[in-house]
Amino acid sequence: MTATTHNTAPAQSGMRRTGSFTGWGSRHLRIVGCVRFAAGIVLTVLGALAVRRGASGVAAFLLTVAAVHFVWGSWQLVLAHSAPRRTGS
Repeated sequence: MTATTHNTAPAQSGMRRTGSFTGWGSRHLRIVGCVRFAAGIVLTVLGALAVRRGASGVAAFLLTVAAVHFVWGSWQLVLAHSAPRRTGS
């Protein structure tokens, strides 16, 4: 007697694989990634202005958050680029 495997689920990639992201953002990774990059640019400008005003603690916080947005946005863009194209409606 041989055991059969009934695991016929298609392979999933990126955020769909985690199962915890099922909202609008996971279906529109390219848009969300670009918005994160835009937020990173705004936060970088605000951090530079804070450095100029002498608020180094605020500047460090803003620049750290900007770096997180850049990394997270690039990760989302890589996932969006590697995801298979959706066909149909």
